[in-house]
Amino acid sequence: MNLDHRRRPAGPRRNPTEKPGSDLQARYDRALALARGFETAGDKVDAERFYQQADHFRRLLNSKASQFIAAAV
Repeated sequence: MNLDHRRRPAGPRRNPTEKPGSDLQARYDRALALARGFETAGDKVDAERFYQQADHFRRLLNSKASQFIAAAV
């Protein structure tokens, strides 16, 4: 697992029509995986940072789901 999260590949997104934030589940999964990886490596600070990011994405997912349910009713 690549734990060097600070490096960003140069270049455009894979899908230029994709809106930022449209794939919240993938972002949540990635943040959670990075948090667990850093925790395993013993880096508590970065682990906590990614756990907080994962929590943020989880809250957005829950909000999006509740809006979807409310719209369906």
